[in-house]
Amino acid sequence: MDLELARTFLEIARTGSFLAAAERLHVTQTAVTARVQNLEAQLQCRLFVRNRAGARLTADGQVFAGYASQLVQTWDAARRDLPLPEGFRNLLTVGGEVSLSNPLILNWVKRLREALPGYAVRAEIADSSRLQQQVEQGVLDAALVYQPEYWPGMQVEQVLEEKLIQVCSVAQPEPYIYIDWGEAFRKQHDAAMPEKAKAALSFSLGPLALQYLVQNGGAGYFRTRVVQSYLDNGILQRVERAPEFTYPTYLVYSRDKETPVLQDAIQLLRDVIGEDADWSQRWEG
Repeated sequence: MDLELARTFLEIARTGSFLAAAERLHVTQTAVTARVQNLEAQLQCRLFVRNRAGARLTADGQVFAGYASQLVQTWDAARRDLPLPEGFRNLLTVGGEVSLSNPLILNWVKRLREALPGYAVRAEIADSSRLQQQVEQGVLDAALVYQPEYWPGMQVEQVLEEKLIQVCSVAQPEPYIYIDWGEAFRKQHDAAMPEKAKAALSFSLGPLALQYLVQNGGAGYFRTRVVQSYLDNGILQRVERAPEFTYPTYLVYSRDKETPVLQDAIQLLRDVIGEDADWSQRWEG
């Protein structure tokens, strides 16, 4: 299928209008209409319902939207990664969530470059859903996530067991800061401490929340490895009798793409996890 048909479809779905899509794609509305007709003929179904308000997806169109997005993303990834840099015979792609980028993914990539000199390495940092979608599409070889999604052929391995513990600044233990560690944490946290479910200050990114707390005071939940150096230095202290929550990290990859090189990469990841490293994620500057 012509990828321009998929791109045109997605643009109409985003804008809700054939005319707006034509303007954004710098083509005529007639061309957009012709592309949609071509696409509907190939799929043998209707994708849009048009009216005075614009265009909306049919039930078939809503299903196709996922496939169209995968097609475009996979092609864009291929264009980005190829050709391989001169002197490299293959590519290894790994990913992880933002709060795992430093030091875990940073140190993993460093070790990959040292141990696999013939491989180019690309690291992708994104949210869990996007990472796992890219693993399923074959764009990523492996990814580190907190909440894995299961589908046929996916391998899920727990590589790290951590706790989320409540800590506070020794100098200024208030206010309570709510950090959103995902749906599972939200349910457990709000059930255990309903009085803290609605905090005046909240963050969706743990490293940012930690730096705010260290600089300005407060209390909140953080991963044990990340706050350990602050606890050892007396900057933070654990809040007594506060509930604790488990927060494991998982490696996900497709069994269809499992190779000796990928297994070597996974072993290098385990080696990195076992090392004594500073996980405090300080943001210098």
